[in-house]
Amino acid sequence: MFSDYKEVLEKANYSVRGNEILNPQGQPVAGSDAYGQVWYKDPFVEEVCTKKVELVRARNDKGHYIADDPDTPENEAWTTKVVKKIKGKKKKK
Repeated sequence: MFSDYKEVLEKANYSVRGNEILNPQGQPVAGSDAYGQVWYKDPFVEEVCTKKVELVRARNDKGHYIADDPDTPENEAWTTKVVKKIKGKKKKK
């Protein structure tokens, strides 16, 4: 179920294990039960799984990459970007 988002979540230091997602500390933050109902405890994971977003390198105002600060729990080097649907042009008759 969560395998479609595995690459994005693992870049953000989450682990995908079958029907659940674990945070870097190993605690479950999302999963699904035997009836197919999905639950989320982490807003980042919910955003990734419910919207089509991808993880991209964070940049500053000048366009340079931002490095991760190891003293903070979150990874500042990566940010999310909403993937826009490409609509085709309508043909004129």
